[in-house]
Amino acid sequence: MDSISFFWSFVKMLTTLAIVIAILIGAMVLMKRFFYYPTPASGGRDAAIRVLSSHHLGPKSSLLLIDALGQVVLIGISDRQMSMLTTITDPSALDKLRNLRMDEGYASTSDPLSRCKSIIKNIGRTRKER
Repeated sequence: MDSISFFWSFVKMLTTLAIVIAILIGAMVLMKRFFYYPTPASGGRDAAIRVLSSHHLGPKSSLLLIDALGQVVLIGISDRQMSMLTTITDPSALDKLRNLRMDEGYASTSDPLSRCKSIIKNIGRTRKER
């Protein structure tokens, strides 16, 4: 008799948890829809500066590939300084970057909802398909 009541209590708890998670996701979608105003700093399509890619090298050090007003720049960041390493001017490399960027759909890395959508979209895919 106790195992049956335990089972239904467990089902009730999981159902309640699912409802709470659904409410939180719904609130996040509504807040995004009604309160999110893209600015040039948020990395939208018409932003003056966009982070095309980032690669973490270790703790407090990384490389950033940035598009600033149409000019692609590679920047190195450490815990003490930030340095421009090079400017990419090769037309074939720029075409590859633009094609890569079009495939990604301009998803901003700072936008949590876009990150969740891309994670959910890529769940069933293998590495080769991504």
